[in-house]
Amino acid sequence: MRTTTYIGLIMGVSIVYWAVLAKGGDSSIFTNVVALLIAVGGTFAATTLSSSRITGVHAASAMKRIFLTGSPTSRQLAGELVQLARLAKARGVASIDPRAVATRDPFLLKGLQLVADGVAPERIEELMRLESEILSEKRVAAERMFRLMGTYSPMFGLVGTLIGLIQMLKGLTDPAAIGKGMSVALMATFYGVLLAGLLFLPLAGKVRTLDLDERLQRDQIIAGLLGIRIGQNPEHVRETLDVFAGTRG
Repeated sequence: MRTTTYIGLIMGVSIVYWAVLAKGGDSSIFTNVVALLIAVGGTFAATTLSSSRITGVHAASAMKRIFLTGSPTSRQLAGELVQLARLAKARGVASIDPRAVATRDPFLLKGLQLVADGVAPERIEELMRLESEILSEKRVAAERMFRLMGTYSPMFGLVGTLIGLIQMLKGLTDPAAIGKGMSVALMATFYGVLLAGLLFLPLAGKVRTLDLDERLQRDQIIAGLLGIRIGQNPEHVRETLDVFAGTRG
């Protein structure tokens, strides 16, 4: 997921930069601090007004997962869960130590603790399904926030355009003022549309993809934990977990 994120960003920025420089263009004329402040500042101000602090935390968490930490593959999870199934089969579920697991996923660690504590399989599934739904709702909230930003960004670009046009009309007798106003007018719209199309809306789509991927990951974890808890043969656990291999990276 991180690979496609960076590839997409690099491709998008490169295409825009190439278009700016095509046929001897000057990149400096596409730099306007006032227009950028209107588009970016207005977008974040409106998003702050329409969202809560906890939604911002969820959005930051999603960005951290997308750009930095990533997530284990289905094969990595399957391998670790099968090893735990072997351990539980040989020594009992009480021998499982969540602190010794290489994959430091909070969802997995919580489930392993429930297994090690001898909680009934039905109760484990109930608790883990509930937590999975709550985690998914957090991703949905983050997705909504980025979609809002993608909506507000072009709007504030238009606000910047109107401000620039007003300045331009006010200074019709001053050629310098006309140029300055026109620069703000055009660049604010450019920044607003660019941010929406290349950053905010793609991030919203990426968060949705992340949510679907994490749901499958949690389903895989639940299936493995239940197999371990009921004392299923490790090879049967592997067969169950291999079903998820074709659905995740």
